[in-house]
Order: sequence, then structure tokens, then C-alpha cells
Amino acid sequence: MNRKWEARLKQIEERASHYERKPLSSVYRPRLSKPEEPPSIWKLFHRQTQAFNFVKSCKEDVHVFALECKVGDGQRIYLVTTYAELWFYYKS
Repeated sequence: MNRKWEARLKQIEERASHYERKPLSSVYRPRLSKPEEPPSIWKLFHRQTQAFNFVKSCKEDVHVFALECKVGDGQRIYLVTTYAELWFYYKS
């Protein structure tokens, strides 16, 4: 069982180092939207209250996600987007 945890920890550390090398961009070009669909929402905030205030102003079904800027220092940024867009971006 200890090996499973070590393997899982290694996967997490590799993923963290990948996101340190290639962080999420604040400028997002939507790849999901079709011309007949509403525009995509992908917005980053440095303050949690700003993110939640933006969600209140949106008509679309968006959510706030917290991301660590740098692993270990506890500083976060807040992403506002839909579940579908986050999942699409996360998969690719």
C-alpha cells in the first residue's frame, strides 16, 4: 500500500511541476463556443471577493475555482468559468 501512495505522490508532484512551468493563462481563447452559443467565460482574479462579485454579475452558470500560484507558499488565484470549460481545459 505504501508503494501506491508513493506513486500517487510522484504523479501529483509531476503535475505540480508541469503547472509551474506552464501556468494557466489569464487570456483564454475559447475553444468550446460555437457562434450560436453564448461567449465563453474564463477570468482570473487575485482576490476571492472580486471573483464572487463577478459571479454575481454573470448571467451564465459559472463557478469559482481556487488555484495555487506557486506550490508551497499558499498564495492563490481564483478562476471563474463553467464546469464544461474547466473540464475541457483540464483534459487537454
